[in-house]
Amino acid sequence: MRSIQLHRHQAPMDPDPMDPDSPTTSASGFRLRDGWWVLGVALLFSLGLAAWALAPAVLRLVDRPPGDGTSIESYEFNLGTPIVDTGMLQPAMLHRDMVPVMNEPTILTMQDIEKRNSDRSTRYLVPSDLVIGVEHGGESRAYPLSVLNVHELVHDELGGTPILVSWHWPSASARVLVRRDAQQQFRVSGLVVGGTGLIYEPNDDMAPGGESLHSQVLAQTITGPDAGAAIGTLPHQFTRWDDWSTRHQDTTAIAPDPGLKKRYKKSSPFTYYEHDRLMFSGLETTSGPSDKTWVTVVALDGQTRAWSWPWLQAQAVNGVAEASLGDQRLQFLVTTDPDTVIVLDAETQEPLEALHGLWCTMQATKGPLDVTHEGSALSQ
Repeated sequence: MRSIQLHRHQAPMDPDPMDPDSPTTSASGFRLRDGWWVLGVALLFSLGLAAWALAPAVLRLVDRPPGDGTSIESYEFNLGTPIVDTGMLQPAMLHRDMVPVMNEPTILTMQDIEKRNSDRSTRYLVPSDLVIGVEHGGESRAYPLSVLNVHELVHDELGGTPILVSWHWPSASARVLVRRDAQQQFRVSGLVVGGTGLIYEPNDDMAPGGESLHSQVLAQTITGPDAGAAIGTLPHQFTRWDDWSTRHQDTTAIAPDPGLKKRYKKSSPFTYYEHDRLMFSGLETTSGPSDKTWVTVVALDGQTRAWSWPWLQAQAVNGVAEASLGDQRLQFLVTTDPDTVIVLDAETQEPLEALHGLWCTMQATKGPLDVTHEGSALSQ
């Protein structure tokens, strides 16, 4: 490789531009043909490329959404007229909007899924995959947990109804909310109450600040001028893809965002459920099952009760357990590896709305709850 060298001019006079043998120089005495101009351009290009790459991160630091990860007030929500104990509010993220909410998801038919699964490199939705299944208005759709673990909120439309499918993995709780119209959008607040997720509706064309908070689990507005207002819900099923697709052979499913493929692979929260440490303070329970036991909560005719999944699994015969809530006889369809529970009306075999989640978070948010669990009476 030819080396780049410095050349010192011997003549005291400036080079004659009319002389073809006279070297062309810069003011510092470097000859342009020696390649220094190429290095300069390359350096400027590299600096420009670095600035372009770092600009989004810098802008996020300078103009990021409210929240400092410590002070509830820093998130700038309207905390007036709360229907919950504000002492239960805690930061869950460094600031608002850290979750990439999904809007208008791509919808896959069974044929689309079968085509993907015919190629091992594009396989999607194998039999044991967990999904949130929703049926409404003659349509059924599956929302895989592998996608919800990343997005937490999915704005969709099913059976002509705008819905919000929500999944908050730290509390293992899902809820399907009904939106007032297709334009209504929600974002992740970065806060929790009783360890369960809180969302908000951003201001239209306004700077952030002063919005009300909504609870996914309670399906209610919990702060602000409309505190206490209920949000409509649709029943959902926490189930395996194989079971859901067998019962709903014409089901569709949402597709993952191809730009987040690596993030999906690294997003499984199930190791969190395997140890006793809690993510949020003040959730330790003094009765019932252990804090991180999964439970199913059913509310009917003004009565509410929880059943632990280990108890249901112990009682199940051929995958079916039974219990009562008031005058209502319930049937629980139970699977293991992976664990799922579906609640049916024992007489009509119609699915009933139920909540699933960790005992500590359900007790903190909806409690105090009566719970049937290991060691309690088996005559429920």
